[in-house]
Amino acid sequence: MQLSELGRPFTGGSWCGSSSGPAAYFSETATVTVSVKLFGGPGEARQPPFAFKLRYRFVAKGEAVVRFGSPAAPLERGQVAPGTYCTRQFEECYRKPCRLQSPNYPGMYPRNVSCYWSLRQKFVPTCKHAMIAVRQEAAHKMHMKRSINVAGLNKTARALRAWRDCTGERDHLIFYDGGSTNDPVLAKYCGGDWLPRVVSRGPEMLVAFHSSPFSIPLHSPPSHSPLRGFELDVDVIFADSDSLDYSRHSTKCEFDVNATSPDSDEVWTGRGRRDRLISPKHSLPPNTTCTYKFRGYPGDLVWVSFVSYSERALLVGESAHALITNGSSGNICSTRLRIWDGTTLIEDKCDDPPKLCDHSALSNATRITRPCSIVSESYLSTDRYLTIEHHTEDGTALHPASFKLKYEFVDTRLGGEKLLEVEEPGPCNRVFRKQHVGEVTSPRNVFLYGRGGAKDLHCVYRFEAGVDERVKLTINNASFGMMPSCDTINDPHTGRQACEYEPGSRIARLNIFERPWKDTLVPKACICDNSTLSSKSIVFVSASRTLELHFTAKDMNITEDFTMIHFHALFELVKMKDCPRKQKLRGFGGDVQFNNPPVERTESLCLGMPWLIEARYNRSLFLLSWGAFLSLKPRAEEQLRCPTSNRIMIYTGKPPKLIRVVCPAEPGSRPLVIQVFSEDWYGESQPHMIQRPPSFLVEWIGQEPGAAAFSWLEITRSRSSLLQQLQVPVNASANDTELECAYRCPELMDACISASLWCDGKDHCPSGYDESESQCGATSRLLNSLPLSALAAGIAVVSSIILLVCLTLHRVRARRRRRLAKKKLLTGPRLLDPGLNS
Repeated sequence: MQLSELGRPFTGGSWCGSSSGPAAYFSETATVTVSVKLFGGPGEARQPPFAFKLRYRFVAKGEAVVRFGSPAAPLERGQVAPGTYCTRQFEECYRKPCRLQSPNYPGMYPRNVSCYWSLRQKFVPTCKHAMIAVRQEAAHKMHMKRSINVAGLNKTARALRAWRDCTGERDHLIFYDGGSTNDPVLAKYCGGDWLPRVVSRGPEMLVAFHSSPFSIPLHSPPSHSPLRGFELDVDVIFADSDSLDYSRHSTKCEFDVNATSPDSDEVWTGRGRRDRLISPKHSLPPNTTCTYKFRGYPGDLVWVSFVSYSERALLVGESAHALITNGSSGNICSTRLRIWDGTTLIEDKCDDPPKLCDHSALSNATRITRPCSIVSESYLSTDRYLTIEHHTEDGTALHPASFKLKYEFVDTRLGGEKLLEVEEPGPCNRVFRKQHVGEVTSPRNVFLYGRGGAKDLHCVYRFEAGVDERVKLTINNASFGMMPSCDTINDPHTGRQACEYEPGSRIARLNIFERPWKDTLVPKACICDNSTLSSKSIVFVSASRTLELHFTAKDMNITEDFTMIHFHALFELVKMKDCPRKQKLRGFGGDVQFNNPPVERTESLCLGMPWLIEARYNRSLFLLSWGAFLSLKPRAEEQLRCPTSNRIMIYTGKPPKLIRVVCPAEPGSRPLVIQVFSEDWYGESQPHMIQRPPSFLVEWIGQEPGAAAFSWLEITRSRSSLLQQLQVPVNASANDTELECAYRCPELMDACISASLWCDGKDHCPSGYDESESQCGATSRLLNSLPLSALAAGIAVVSSIILLVCLTLHRVRARRRRRLAKKKLLTGPRLLDPGLNS
């Protein structure tokens, strides 16, 4: 049987063989010619059985809604190329739905026909890239006839058939990635209940349809529709022109993922530093390898985690493969994934997924998942280069293989040099030595924050100046999370910034410390909220050569990183003379005087420098001053108790801990004497901690004119006092008395002081017991009571008298020696020479 239409090219194909059930044919024109021919072999005794039944009907074009659509929503069927049976051109399918229909759809299509459907998207919006997609998921719209086989078996093909199944005797579709048959073939399809989506790389696609010369009319059960042929849906996909959703090369699949500079304005946004990446949205031809080259800046690492990875073979068996490798399909990988760390292969997967961080796909606006593990759920390069190769043997149109991954260029730069001499070792401790100008920022390494898996962060930045130099630090901005539960206040005692936390809140702050000596840190300021630096910067000039900035964040959540917790500061080394005074004291005791404003130039050069008093091992310290103790954290009414804004701050331990705040009074005022003992004097030191010699750090806060002073003593406990502290009964005896120290201050619980301080003319015991008449005698008291100038004059007179006596005795002894020598000469024996005798 052959069908031909008036005004349409004759195809020459035929239907033959036996079939049952209805098979519809819808003409493209108003005139159809049906030719039925019966062939009989020569010499055959009888003709084969033959029966033929046909029904026809004239249908108005308005009623053919399956082919043309409804008047309200017409279908775009393209423009027929002149002189062809079914070649059509489709343009601008984004305006209205385009349909690729088999000839004479929805009926049987003719035999021995070839159709070429050219799909083209001319208009592309700015900053967009167009791709053409063809698909059909509805089974009732996919009916492709199977050609008669060699054995003459009348069978229908309902399974998905493609590639090597599509021999010359099968009806088949060919999808070209471009506008001509010279472009790569994306898929070769020849039957099934549906057509997977086939997507071109660019704005053009050519779809070729070829039907075999001979076939049987398709048979369908009575319950099924007699409609035949196929209809394919056409979509236009727009992607961002600068995205990685498509390959920019027509002959190769390569992607360059280059990081933007960490110092640029786009460091936090865009795909320069951190983004998601998916496999190409377009279909890939067979034997295609897509290469992703990640290139960071010096100091960058590449962190990649696969959110999903899937590959699904829609075709099975050897015929499913588009290509044959080494003559055997059992030795090939349908998909292969390789990951290179620089030049080192760190992953090689054949038809198996890589390490997955699939739980991150559950993240949404209301739920945040934990960070991906570096070891078991992601890949991290050791340098700034990482390469991913994804190979598909059969193409992705009929063997979908796709993945989604997250990548990030991790900036590991920290500035300065690594700081080793620090109490708390950490990955971000840095030191800036003799660098006159520079900037310092919080680390941008995501692995140091909650989003990278860390819980706590502590960074120490030390700035070391040279001789006659100080450090000037300017803090420009800082952030401590979305809603920090801490306020930066002005300390009522010092006037400096201090951190005040709400009960139970997490710690996130920026501390400034002075390091006047190698093992001593003095707190100077603390910032913990996001508003303190919003209006102005904070400038701090050190009083010593070394300044430290401590950046701390604890209990970080899994969303926080350097975009939420960060700071930026500038530092500069300024010329200023060093403090010439030695303010680290050791010995038996001494006195220190404070004046504001400074009286001498030495004092002005040492402004801001604290005094450090250290005792020797097995000794304690005693501090005496004049004034009143204030609360460490005073209430507003407590400030009224102190008539001055000057303060004496007393710290102890290492690191120093504030133990006393003194409202200073005029030195020497007996009623306002205050006393401070080191913690070890009362046995308050922790037994499990390393025992260190006791020390006091005394800081003078001079905010208005005034003077203050303090005295210190190195003391030890007498034997009786020690036994009383230990609650041991004391049995006095002669031997015990000999073991007691001779120089004690009774008012200090019989504390022993150095013998060199006893009767030296200066009161060291608070009551003056060490200089009392009972201890030193009247003469000593008289001498000690004389003015220093009179005492010096007396000493000079006594020395002159002694010198005069010594000179007189020397002259008397010399005269006596000369007289004795002359007497011996006159009374001695005469000489025998007469000449000489005369």
